[in-house]
Amino acid sequence: MLISHSRWILLTNNLKRISLWAIALGLAGCQPPSISVADISPKKIGRTVYLAGTVVQIAPLIDNAAYQLEDSTGQVWVVTNHNTPQLGQLIKIEGKIEHQSLSFADRELGDFYIVELEQLPPTESKPPDNL
Repeated sequence: MLISHSRWILLTNNLKRISLWAIALGLAGCQPPSISVADISPKKIGRTVYLAGTVVQIAPLIDNAAYQLEDSTGQVWVVTNHNTPQLGQLIKIEGKIEHQSLSFADRELGDFYIVELEQLPPTESKPPDNL
């Protein structure tokens, strides 16, 4: 026998450890998939999520700005203290889901919004106009 039984076990254990580390490092670099605006729910308040869409409105605020992000399922306001994206820009963000409660005449008029943590590089690119 070329390799003794104890050396074979040691070798296979080391290979298992190396494989597990490779998987863990590969997953650490992966970004969770984006959710849609329709997926925002009370159960997700406080969670960090990824959203992608088009900027359809911009509202300057005193210390920051807000913009409305639209995808195929709806729209949500995003509050940011980073650079405000341009109107019509396709963006992807990492943000935290929040909810502002507003009771008026025994009715709940509050809504969800996103606190932007980071603007991410776009995952899809448009072809140049001259093609």
